[in-house]
Amino acid sequence: MAVSFTPDLLSFSTLSRNVADIKSRADTARTEATTGRIQDITQQTRGNVGDTHLLKKAVDDVVAYQDNITFAIGRADATQKILGSINEDSARIASQALAAAKRDDDAIVRTSAEEARGAISTIFAGLNASVGGRALFGGDVAEQFPLSSPQQLIADIEAIVAAAPDAATAEADIATYFNDPAGGFMTNIYQGGAGDAPEVEIAPGVRVDVSVRADSQEIRDMLRGLVSMIAFSSAPFTDAGSLVESGATLTLETETTFTDLRARIGAGEARLENARSRYAEEEAALTTLYNQRTTRDPYEAASQLQLLETQLESSYLLTARLSRLTLANFLR
Repeated sequence: MAVSFTPDLLSFSTLSRNVADIKSRADTARTEATTGRIQDITQQTRGNVGDTHLLKKAVDDVVAYQDNITFAIGRADATQKILGSINEDSARIASQALAAAKRDDDAIVRTSAEEARGAISTIFAGLNASVGGRALFGGDVAEQFPLSSPQQLIADIEAIVAAAPDAATAEADIATYFNDPAGGFMTNIYQGGAGDAPEVEIAPGVRVDVSVRADSQEIRDMLRGLVSMIAFSSAPFTDAGSLVESGATLTLETETTFTDLRARIGAGEARLENARSRYAEEEAALTTLYNQRTTRDPYEAASQLQLLETQLESSYLLTARLSRLTLANFLR
């Protein structure tokens, strides 16, 4: 009787290819069960993957806008808090000093001057703050402190006052120090950029500015008023008390300018918040649409994986048996 069948290389090769295919499909099902995403988008969309990729890019762009805006809101909020604290402390000290100067209360004037000295150190610390590794008040130079040391500022002004023949000259020289582009404040104290910090893009071509530089006129006026109150004690002229009055008056006048400055930042914050809310809604809508095209039911994928693993085990078993099947074993 003739033997009609023996295992051959072709049947073994076919079975090996089937095993490889089952293994590949099982790996895909395992990944989809874990990620909840369809692996082969091309097959899912029957080759029309362009729209799906564009949809994914739209989601990524919206998320990027949200991240940038959220970071900018954090910086704006920190800026507002620092400016509010500076304004509150300086106004309190100036009010106290001005009232004491008008009633010739030298003890309170000197106490106020010492408070002003401490306030300037606190102000410098606030204006040198950074968020996300970038200085808040440094303009377009964000990698270093925008202000040098408060001790340098006080020493410069005390030297100016000590060299002046009268209060009027001292006040004029102090004003030059702070307001002249070549004056001491810009050469010795301010170390930030000449340009503003980059504006925040909230849409293509639409930007919002929520930054303030430490050399803004509002901040320079406030520092000028405080440091004038400090320097009166080093004045060699008899009308030194007028430095306290003029300095305190200038400081109090900056309350209004600080309010306007913070209002500008507040308006920018409102625009940022509105943009963030809008992008959150847009992200939700785009993500839902993208998920409809690319999401894989993890339970369905797990069931398919279980079936494929069973098939794979059976295939491995059959392969093993074929590999042991020889003519001698067949004839037994």
